[in-house]
Amino acid sequence: MLVANLAVVVAKALAGWWAGSLAVLSDAVHSLTDAANNLVGIWLIRAAAKPPDREHPYGHAKLEPIGAFVVSAVMGVVAYEIGREAVLRLWAGATVSLALTPLTFAVMLGTLAVNLLVVWYERRAGQQLGSPFLLADAQHTLSDVYVTVGVLVGLVGMWFGWTWLDPVVSLAVVAAVGWGAYHVLVTAINELMDTAAVEDERLIALARQHPDVVEVRHVRSRGRGAYGFAELTLVFRHDDLRRAHATSDLLETQIRQMYGLAHITIHLEPAEVRTPGDVKAEELSA
Repeated sequence: MLVANLAVVVAKALAGWWAGSLAVLSDAVHSLTDAANNLVGIWLIRAAAKPPDREHPYGHAKLEPIGAFVVSAVMGVVAYEIGREAVLRLWAGATVSLALTPLTFAVMLGTLAVNLLVVWYERRAGQQLGSPFLLADAQHTLSDVYVTVGVLVGLVGMWFGWTWLDPVVSLAVVAAVGWGAYHVLVTAINELMDTAAVEDERLIALARQHPDVVEVRHVRSRGRGAYGFAELTLVFRHDDLRRAHATSDLLETQIRQMYGLAHITIHLEPAEVRTPGDVKAEELSA
């Protein structure tokens, strides 16, 4: 995947430089974010997979969102620089002579085919391995496909002399890069802030499906996948510890299957037993 993305970046950059097209160059930069994601992803997945130690008892999963901040910052700076150049060209009203050739279109179509192949491969591998990162990266690469299609449409117009389309298409690509940077940033912030992985109401409803459970308390969740955590306190209508433990084991399995959270902690409590003396004391206090 990394080699394919790097080849796409080089091909688009050379084609854009040769043709003098800011739109093609901006598309190359957009593809560069795919390669950056691959590089960061390879390092972060290995680093985050390190087992917990004395200084990091919950593991090293927070390295992923920290690395995502770096990727987001680079994408933002690149989007700004390309957008500034495109706006200056539009503002000046200058017409740039483009050296578009059939080779330019051939390179763009070839890179489009490579991107489609990468999307197919990553989706299949992500589904087989159950990898959220691969599935997310496949979706990001798919956005590169849409951008490349837009650039190709713009190149057709430029071929017929509409050179003003070059900075306009560049701004569209900048918008796509900026949106991607925003999405990466928000996702990283949510993970660092331990945003709930699953809505509390869903976990409560799932637990209440078991007839032995009369109340669900102190519901919390965070993270995702192998680094996902969930905590619940279940109140049972009986004092049979073995029976309650079997119910909690079944609930843990359901949560893992439905929401993919690996670490689940369930605290068991018996229902409060009210004696006649308790009732009388409550009546007197009232």
